[in-house]
Amino acid sequence: MRMSSSSNSQQAVQIPPSYPAEDSQRIATVQVHALSAGHLTLPEQHFVHPASASARNTVPSLAFLILHNSAETGRKSRILFDLGLRRDLDRYSEPIQRHAKTRQPLTTDPDVVKSLAAGGLTPDDIDYVIYSHVHWDHVGEPRDFSNSTFVVGYGAKGLLHGSSTSLRGGHSFFESDLIPDSRTIELLDPDSNNQYTGNQAQSHKAGRPNFHQPWKQYLNLPQTIDIFQDGSLYIVNAPGHLPGHINLLASTGDGQKVYLAGDACHDRRILRQEKDIGTWLDAEGHTCCIHADRMEAEKTIERIRKLEEQGVEVIFAHDVEWEREPSNAKRFLGRGYILTLIMSSTTPQTDLHQEFISALGAHAWNPSWASIASLSPPIFSASIKMASIPKQKAHLSPKVQSLISIAVDSASTHLYIPGIQTHIKAALAAGATIAEVMEVIELTSTLGIHACNVGVPLLVEVMREEGVYEGYVSGMGEGEGERARLREEFRVKRGYWHGFWEDFLRLDPEFFEAYLEFSTVPWLRDAEGGGSAAMLEPKIKELIYCAFDAASTHLYKPGLKLHMTNAIRYGAAPEEIMEVLEIATLLSLHTLEVATPILAQHVK
Repeated sequence: MRMSSSSNSQQAVQIPPSYPAEDSQRIATVQVHALSAGHLTLPEQHFVHPASASARNTVPSLAFLILHNSAETGRKSRILFDLGLRRDLDRYSEPIQRHAKTRQPLTTDPDVVKSLAAGGLTPDDIDYVIYSHVHWDHVGEPRDFSNSTFVVGYGAKGLLHGSSTSLRGGHSFFESDLIPDSRTIELLDPDSNNQYTGNQAQSHKAGRPNFHQPWKQYLNLPQTIDIFQDGSLYIVNAPGHLPGHINLLASTGDGQKVYLAGDACHDRRILRQEKDIGTWLDAEGHTCCIHADRMEAEKTIERIRKLEEQGVEVIFAHDVEWEREPSNAKRFLGRGYILTLIMSSTTPQTDLHQEFISALGAHAWNPSWASIASLSPPIFSASIKMASIPKQKAHLSPKVQSLISIAVDSASTHLYIPGIQTHIKAALAAGATIAEVMEVIELTSTLGIHACNVGVPLLVEVMREEGVYEGYVSGMGEGEGERARLREEFRVKRGYWHGFWEDFLRLDPEFFEAYLEFSTVPWLRDAEGGGSAAMLEPKIKELIYCAFDAASTHLYKPGLKLHMTNAIRYGAAPEEIMEVLEIATLLSLHTLEVATPILAQHVK
């Protein structure tokens, strides 16, 4: 195993063994490692023609780590080509957020930072970030890379600052504050005769990348920049898709070359001439195309096609065919797994994905299910079947089912964050209010009192066995009035009283009163708020209690029986309680969601 260290970091970095170290006396080369940086779903008719209006394809947003080691100086440079999807969609501008909703199912885990970590790297280890272009699904989270220099093609700054207004389509939104001007290099206009002069032209030092140089022809590519001036890595002008769109051509050893094609093409069927570039009509009747200049895009694709015919490996940013090829798994940094939906089943991948979406909804999909489908298609299908039964019977509304799931996942005995995130989004989408979701969280937070519910009876049992109980409680008669007040207050606020509270109340009335205040917050709000319709009815509250008491991480039988009784008295049907138990049972799927991706990382 080869280790290297960054020029700006002392941290040791694991270099995956799929790319052997190069002899410094041989022709200059670089190492290229793929990084998973999210997945999104593309409507085919916007990208290829002919295409069904309903056809959609979930594709990766790939990024790449490029490692250069100068044979002359030994200096190491780390470059990222694209940053993929931003892990927090809410950090995009509002127009981009609206567009992202049309690309569901969409996942941002792992993002590029998490994928770097698989190889022992952090954003601070990255010297340069080169953007193929500045569309939202390639720019990631630039603020993570606070020490990196950004490199963009000519015209990209104009897009970011709004000086280019001829683009159409919901994908054509940009953020003016995306990257810091002080750390951004915009390449020379490839169609200009201008040259860098003065200090810029003289700034290049051996072993360092030189972005301040004019464009030159290389192979069949008319406009390229030899970044390190040693033939190892070229920036290629790739016009058509978007102003400033650039690609990379890397020499990776043994005469092999890899062409990172960005969004020059979105579907390999176009490269194979099986399909044409797609177009569509916008709301105003204008013809739109994913490429800003279709004719230039076709010329770029033709040049790429000739490269591939000459033996150059071509990888597009959304290259789902390349990602699904099992032999490419080892080419991800840290020998990471590919987030394919299926690699070994005879069932087509799209069928399994569609089976999941149809049964559970797009919101329920996360990258873990890709690993489950890949390693065990039978458990994948069986899981879907089991999880879909409550949804099919629907004795509880979709909103209430999601609220029940929030209680199971947010209980202090489980705290399964991915599930909490998924079910909160689903509840809100199903019509739940923020106040209702907060009320579920409040109700679930009372689980901790079961330490007293279980512990106090045991303490009393021990006290009796040791002969200290009677003497301890004999002098408590004077406090009976206060205990009676608290007992009655509990009945009024909570609607019931149970004998297991008696010893708790007797041993520590002050703590009991504090818990009474804490636990009744979600029960008093209706009265205090004038019967607001935003709050949950008592039956649903009792079902929430049933959910976390029944969950396998808790299994608190006394509380479960009590709250089942209360729920029925509030009007719950047995079928509704059974559905709560079924939803709580789905907690077992979290074993698959957590463990399978870890196992998948070891798949060779």
